[in-house]
Amino acid sequence: MATLYTFGASHYCEKARWALDLSGLDYEEVRWAPGPHLIAVRGLAPGTSVPILRLAGSTIQGSDRIIDRLEAEGRGSWCTRAEPDETEEIVRLERRADEGVGVAVRRLAYAMTLPAKGGHSARRLFTDAVWWQRPLARVMWPVTRRAIMRGLGATAADLPDARAGLERELDHFDALLADGRRFLVGGRFSRADIALASLLSPIADPPQHPVYPGLPDSTATETLKAAYGDRPCVHWACRVYRDCRTQSRSR
Repeated sequence: MATLYTFGASHYCEKARWALDLSGLDYEEVRWAPGPHLIAVRGLAPGTSVPILRLAGSTIQGSDRIIDRLEAEGRGSWCTRAEPDETEEIVRLERRADEGVGVAVRRLAYAMTLPAKGGHSARRLFTDAVWWQRPLARVMWPVTRRAIMRGLGATAADLPDARAGLERELDHFDALLADGRRFLVGGRFSRADIALASLLSPIADPPQHPVYPGLPDSTATETLKAAYGDRPCVHWACRVYRDCRTQSRSR
């Protein structure tokens, strides 16, 4: 059976999880805690980021590469024959979601919570991690918290810039969706839709999300929903979750 290693609350991991759930492939999900995951990832993958998929003796790291692998094996039920210009647009929009929306959502969420010791974030990140990592994660949290703040530019001083960065991305996708389209490209569900909807999920907080309903309440999520929940692209993400998010195949 395939194994997907994740941070349960990560929106990038949700992107990979969603693609796997649509692929028809049964898999086991193993959730790690930030900090102790550095021990677990050693020898498994070249980098320290998740998600990581172990499939047929190979290791695939990163949500985009995981989807590439599923498509290469013909497992992507979202795959439909597209014109070259549509394929280029799908690639462009997925990259914009990955490098723009996903980064901006994460940075602002952490900038709002971590400077104040980040207790809410810690509970949300550690709750469903494998048992042996949870106590170690709590011990490591002061160091992990400072490393995240420094690495992502998520200090209290970064808050105005982080907020402006997210609003710039939301403006871009609000404008794109202003014509009322159901899906981002060509009227068909694609990996670009998986990317944008999953990376907006910390704001949308959809009930169909397979992980969020079981996690402790998040101050960041509530604040993000209050500030940006009425954005057209966030409403769009909620509709895509409602219409397209299938039940998890994880065991």
